[in-house]
Amino acid sequence: MKVLEQLKNTDRIFAMVIIAVSMVLYWYIGGMEEPYSPGALSASTYPRLVLGCTIFVSLLLIFRPARLPAKSDSTSQRGVLIIILMVAYISLLETVGFFILTPVVLILIPIVAGLKRYRLILLSVFVVLLGLYGVFVEVLNIPLPQGLLGE
Repeated sequence: MKVLEQLKNTDRIFAMVIIAVSMVLYWYIGGMEEPYSPGALSASTYPRLVLGCTIFVSLLLIFRPARLPAKSDSTSQRGVLIIILMVAYISLLETVGFFILTPVVLILIPIVAGLKRYRLILLSVFVVLLGLYGVFVEVLNIPLPQGLLGE
């Protein structure tokens, strides 16, 4: 039972850290320019929505922490590897470009997580890239970072 209690406390501490980071980011987003017309969505709407959901889920974790025993260290190592991968993705996105770097990251994350269905991974990468291109470039008319493919 002692391990179970430690896990509950670890979940609560992690949730509090996530809430604190989310609140700082929410405050930081407050400086984004608001739209001029009433009812229009601003650039801060989506990040605020995601941060609000993150705070809500973290609050749930504080009040109802996980009841499962701790997983092995390999799960933690995979999580750390995925976080490092995402930090590298964010830092290299402008330089390398969206259309080169994103497929690589979308292929590596499931592999690092332990998935072995490579055809499904490749299909999902294609669908996600097509969807992101359609939404950002075609619908919203927002250019994606070109990087090495740029002019």
